Amino acid sequence: MWAGCAGGRPRANLPTALPDAFPYHTASQIRDHLRLHPDTLTGFNARASVSMSAPDNSGSFSARIQHRRGDSLYASFRVTFGVEAARALVTPDSFFFYDRIHKQLVYGPTEASEAFLPGPFSTVDLFPNLLGLLLPDPDVPWRVTADSTRYHLRDPAGLRTYTIDPALWRVLQYVERDPGGVILEERTFTDFDAFQGLFLPRRIIYRRPLDHTAAAIYYRSLELNPPVQSFDLRVGDDAERIPLTAVR
Repeated sequence: MWAGCAGGRPRANLPTALPDAFPYHTASQIRDHLRLHPDTLTGFNARASVSMSAPDNSGSFSARIQHRRGDSLYASFRVTFGVEAARALVTPDSFFFYDRIHKQLVYGPTEASEAFLPGPFSTVDLFPNLLGLLLPDPDVPWRVTADSTRYHLRDPAGLRTYTIDPALWRVLQYVERDPGGVILEERTFTDFDAFQGLFLPRRIIYRRPLDHTAAAIYYRSLELNPPVQSFDLRVGDDAERIPLTAVR
């Protein structure tokens, strides 16, 4: 499913040395290292290869993505021969999916967008999930363990786990389980590279095994803090408008 996403460009020289305090950092110290100091990110533009697999919606395509932090995400999806097949707009409370091939505009609440959009585009807290900048909840008493090169933070019930690279101070994986230990959701961040002085993942893999849903994003380019651009879907006058309740 993920074949063809990787690029041939050389990677940045990533930090590999473990910090002197490893493996004795506390959860609070780990979280503090994961935060951006100062946090000046306001948005990004990207060109990406995207694959998704779901019972009713699978395929591979290229995407142009614009996202403003705390605001909206706009994406244009292209398929074979560069044909623009769809455009999408996700706001804090709504989503709009314009199928240009079938001339349909589907819209509804943001929390229901996963039926139409790849998993990472429909998760809560889009910005950190699309840039691999997850932060463990400061109000949870995380249990810290370590192997030879990684930290693992688990909540007291063992339902949520973060795997962290202390050389990069970036989350490599987040896993959420049910009380029986079955994986509900998994987010994996790999292929880290330097973008305007920040080490961020080029590849994001998202899985929900019980729903037989998976998606992957590979960033071919990533521009941080770009000038503000229009998020106009440019919907054709002949497009059928369909509220989500009419298609569920």
